[in-house]
Amino acid sequence: MRSRFSAFVLGHWDYILASWHPDYRPDLTAEALGAEQDGHWVRLQVLNEQGGPEDTQGTVEFIAWYRQAGSLHPHHERSRFVRLAGHWVYTDGDLLPLLQAKPNAPCPCGSGIKFKKCCGR
Repeated sequence: MRSRFSAFVLGHWDYILASWHPDYRPDLTAEALGAEQDGHWVRLQVLNEQGGPEDTQGTVEFIAWYRQAGSLHPHHERSRFVRLAGHWVYTDGDLLPLLQAKPNAPCPCGSGIKFKKCCGR
């Protein structure tokens, strides 16, 4: 999960497609996948994970924060992964209810400033 998030941040679209299970992967080129992206990914918060070195299936619940049109937005998902040829690959996921940052909580962008004084303006 963390490697896929890093690939989204860095625009490594070939890696995103390679780490997607072939039965679930959209019929897109790396260039087309990159063209679909219109936000800038800022931070990943892993909330829960299941699956270890001996497992063949796993899940990761996360919130990925992205900036779009000057505002910070959450993407809350529970992703499913399977082990294929010794590597974890993404199959699919369920979007979960969106969480809004509380004004006095630390900003999700990682600045260390309260949300209301940072991205919540």
